Amino acid sequence: MTFSYVSLFSASAIAQVAEIRIGIGEFSEDFINPGTEIDNGVEQSLALQGEIIFEEPKFLKWALSPQPYINATLNLEGNTNHAGAGLLWRQHIGKKFYGDFTFGLTAHDGTINIDPDDFITSGTDIDFDDPVSVARARSEFEALFNAFDTQREFGSRILFREQLTLGYRINDEWAAEVFFEHLSNGLLIGRKPDPDDAFDRRDNDSVDTLGMRIAKRF
Repeated sequence: MTFSYVSLFSASAIAQVAEIRIGIGEFSEDFINPGTEIDNGVEQSLALQGEIIFEEPKFLKWALSPQPYINATLNLEGNTNHAGAGLLWRQHIGKKFYGDFTFGLTAHDGTINIDPDDFITSGTDIDFDDPVSVARARSEFEALFNAFDTQREFGSRILFREQLTLGYRINDEWAAEVFFEHLSNGLLIGRKPDPDDAFDRRDNDSVDTLGMRIAKRF
């Protein structure tokens, strides 16, 4: 009897999965927004992305029948990873092509903000007559500048995730896709700056990913 209940639950769960897709992209790509104030090349790396898309729930018909999804991105070069969930809207374009718009939330393990006080521990009053003091200050400032050069400041642990996808249906089961993804806190989530500190600011180093993947329908 227990086995029957487990089998029924497993079959029901599988039936709710509409599609699985997996691919690879360039995290922090700098093609679309070159020359902006934010250096899109920071953390530029390859990332593996997987996504499970579920059947359209009846209670979301009022919202144009979006499909829930869960996703995870694993950075292959040791930079920021993230995972989250949201909703996907699909529009078919003829018999072979389709477009997706995805909106959701994702949690990441990258840098929220770089605090200079975490690096400059010896203070800013440097005794230039003391070689040890100068060497220590130089080392601390180099570490701080290196952090700015190699880490993005996302501003919050939770980010908004938007994605645009163009897909080509190879057959009834398989499709090939290209996608563009944008992560940002939208200046709506996370720590607010101190109004009494002229140097304090709200961090929002948004990041873009451009990639391709394959999709398997069930």
